[in-house]
Amino acid sequence: MQELEEIIKQEGKWIKIVLGKSIITDPEEQSTKTTLINPILIKGLVTELTANQLRWKMFGIENQQGMEIIVDKKYKNIIQMSQKIIIDNIEFVGYLGDIGKLQVKEEGNYLKIYTFRRN
Repeated sequence: MQELEEIIKQEGKWIKIVLGKSIITDPEEQSTKTTLINPILIKGLVTELTANQLRWKMFGIENQQGMEIIVDKKYKNIIQMSQKIIIDNIEFVGYLGDIGKLQVKEEGNYLKIYTFRRN
């Protein structure tokens, strides 16, 4: 595990995790308005997924730009509160922004996150 930590430090990219705060605007209609908060920077190992890999890792998602992100497990709560994820100024689906579309898998002391580009 120490080797992966070193690889993330040396070759990892800075990832912006954008959080948001939802406010109920109309209780009868149950409509909410989400205000985005300044992003939190974390460092992670980012690899682009091919269309075939994306099809296997995220069922039902095709013809999108997908990413696999490996980060330390301590960022799990931040990832689960994310509205969107920004890598190299490209927006990807967040955990709360599109519920159920971001996949997070725990492997040891690290998280593997599978996401795809927002339309």
